[in-house]
Amino acid sequence: MKSKARTLAEEYCRKHQDMPHLTLAKLLRKEHSLLFDSIEKTRSMIRQIRGLAGDRMRKGTTDQSLFVPKSPYFTLPKSAIVKRMPINIKGDKVLLLQDIHFPYHDEESLAIALNYGIEKGCDTLYLNGDIMDCHTLSRWENDPEARSFSQELETVRSFLKMVSPLFKKVYYKEGNHEERYWRYLSSHAPELVEIEAFNLQSLLWLDQYGVEWIDGRTFAKFNSLNVVHGHEFGQNVFSPVNIARGLYLRAKSHAICGHWHQTSEHNEKDINGKIITTWSVGCLCDLSPRYRPANQWGHGFAILHRDGKNFHVENKKIYEQKVY
Repeated sequence: MKSKARTLAEEYCRKHQDMPHLTLAKLLRKEHSLLFDSIEKTRSMIRQIRGLAGDRMRKGTTDQSLFVPKSPYFTLPKSAIVKRMPINIKGDKVLLLQDIHFPYHDEESLAIALNYGIEKGCDTLYLNGDIMDCHTLSRWENDPEARSFSQELETVRSFLKMVSPLFKKVYYKEGNHEERYWRYLSSHAPELVEIEAFNLQSLLWLDQYGVEWIDGRTFAKFNSLNVVHGHEFGQNVFSPVNIARGLYLRAKSHAICGHWHQTSEHNEKDINGKIITTWSVGCLCDLSPRYRPANQWGHGFAILHRDGKNFHVENKKIYEQKVY
């Protein structure tokens, strides 16, 4: 029959599975000093419960549910790595929109892109980052005439409410502008970061509209095509002449991105004769913002077609209210 101390130690081991032996022993000694009169004896008991007191003790223990995986040489500390698996974009025909930058969106171009995708039978909408601008949360100098963050949230909510019934599936990929919110919250109110009500998904009411959120550092795939916003690779790898070529140099695989507000395509053949293509897609926002009135930006969007295990990309430009 187990002693009261042993039963209590097992409860603590189950509750604090990642806590080191010595730390847990000190906690038991502090909270239950009448049962645990020695930190070292308590630590030895914890090692037995966790199956780390030698092979003989392991074999003699009936309940092995609290045993930790045994390393042949040492016990490693728990890693803080967050493993990100790519998500697979569902749907046979996907309308790809990015860099809308609400509330600095170009109304005509956005309407043209949506209408074109719907007329072509797109069943899925993939919002590929920088849908919001988060201007007032930026670390850069703010425009005093800019809309408040609450007004911006309201604008995006109304857009999602409008488009969600038009497609079977809607995805929202976090871009670098959405990440401004997390940086602002981390700097000014870090206590709120872990509270679900304050995450951006909750503030945008994504669950209410059936929109799937994709973390900004998570990749998405459409068959063998990698779909990224573009900020995942940093700022210094993209060619100023051809953004798609810069994407190829980093991805070395079929890939498509936004972020740079330019339409481009790049093809290269590897040593085995396989052709790899990368694309960058235009934006749907103001082409002459106050902070950068002279630029190489252009309006555009893309449509992704699924063909068995293959894919096709239509990288479209919008010029003078026409799609090319």
